Amino acid sequence: MSQDPEAVAEAICRFLRDDILAEGVAFDAATPLARLGVDSLAIVELLLFVERRFGVTVPEARLTRAVLGSAESLARCVCELESDEG
Repeated sequence: MSQDPEAVAEAICRFLRDDILAEGVAFDAATPLARLGVDSLAIVELLLFVERRFGVTVPEARLTRAVLGSAESLARCVCELESDEG
């Protein structure tokens, strides 16, 4: 079942808001994760969330600066991987 990229991005944003970022940090799906101070440990947590929530493992080859740039770009990657598996 293919997910809507906007819904995936919203779930990623919710995870960032609830589990990664300091309370009150303002951002949206297009905000660069680096600007939010998301470090490598937080990226690992984010990828584990994606795996649990969407059943998709992002292969190492896809872990690029572009894919990990924002919730929006990661969501697009998740949806592409889902459609490849489906």
